[in-house]
Amino acid sequence: QNMGKYQAVKDSALAGKVSSAVASSALAGKITSICQVFVLSRDDIHQILTNVSEVIHAFDLSVLFIFGWMFVPAMGVVYTVLNEGKGKIKRVASRTELKKNTSAVDEQDEIDCSYESSYIYQFAVHVSQMAKLALLVYLCDIVVVALATIGYKAEEWGNVSNLFAKVLYTSWIAARIQSFKTHFLSRFMRKCPEECDKVLMVNRILDLTVLALLVVKIMGYFAMETGVALGSIAAFGTTSTLMISFASQELAKGVANGIEMAASDRFFEGDNVHFGDGTQGYIVKLGFLRTKVRKYDGAVLDVPNTQLGGQRLINVSKTKTCQVLTKIRFSYDDIQRIPDALEICKDEIKKACPKLIIDGKPFRAMISSFETQFVEVTFNTNFSLPPTGEGFWANRQEVFLAIDRGVKKAGLNYARPFDPAQK
Repeated sequence: QNMGKYQAVKDSALAGKVSSAVASSALAGKITSICQVFVLSRDDIHQILTNVSEVIHAFDLSVLFIFGWMFVPAMGVVYTVLNEGKGKIKRVASRTELKKNTSAVDEQDEIDCSYESSYIYQFAVHVSQMAKLALLVYLCDIVVVALATIGYKAEEWGNVSNLFAKVLYTSWIAARIQSFKTHFLSRFMRKCPEECDKVLMVNRILDLTVLALLVVKIMGYFAMETGVALGSIAAFGTTSTLMISFASQELAKGVANGIEMAASDRFFEGDNVHFGDGTQGYIVKLGFLRTKVRKYDGAVLDVPNTQLGGQRLINVSKTKTCQVLTKIRFSYDDIQRIPDALEICKDEIKKACPKLIIDGKPFRAMISSFETQFVEVTFNTNFSLPPTGEGFWANRQEVFLAIDRGVKKAGLNYARPFDPAQK
């Protein structure tokens, strides 16, 4: 009997432990109960339809449908009637343009007066978008009512409908801000095309700012409606917190370097650059975290901004002048005739190269060194040309040909190549 009582107590304790383990499990033994919530009987369906019908109002849906899908074409009809016969009108020159003696009216400079280009159209489109978003919120309310009817406790998640509406409309407002920002920056670029690179940099910074504010605002909504703050999401362990901290520091450092490079006016997309670490090529894309450089052999190099920030830099595209420096050799037998020959060569360079800089930059052709077997002469010329591109190489070739013509006119011969191994 004692053994039987002991076994019964033991079995009871084991059963309690098992039931406690099942109750604390994540999914074991709970999938069936979860699925049963969504198995609807006729009474459940009838109750859902009854509760949803109490929420839905035909007038509400009619108003949302009219403003969402009929308001834009209706305003278009009104606009067309009020502006019948007006397609495009020519722009009238301003006083500033008349003072500058510019053309008062250009054949292609016309203002589009169509409905799609009017402020009324923009207003109608925004009203239509707001109505369509309101319809999505309306549908979210219906879904919440249906789930609450079948036993889904929406209150545990906070006010789902309010949270959905806030996130939806805040995201829409952010998108509208982006659109207006792009519109005004595009207008500014048309007026000042020389500021294109700076405008693109400002556009990127504003994009990042709007995105950051949107994320912070949405996290605030979650914290307010559900009680889940950003810090509680991230703080799930010492190791993970440290990993996120280090990753955030690297991310912030990369973004800071990207903004610094863009704001410093050192280089922009399309520029030909030489970095201090030997990286040379054209800037293909300047991002907040990484920069793509197309090397001269065509290969595209993806470089983190943390490696480019603070480096010494030569922006070849912003350099407006170039130098052609070359050396030639003459025999010692012609040393007394070399100065006159160099003057003839300089005259030939002046005739062949109209971009030659004479004032402010050195233009020299002089004996520079006495070597063992020859006299070395150095030509130092500068030109108002960028040091890259076809123009630079064509001008360099003209310099060499002009020097050769001058040497031949002077009757001199170049010194033969000297091999140091032969004495």
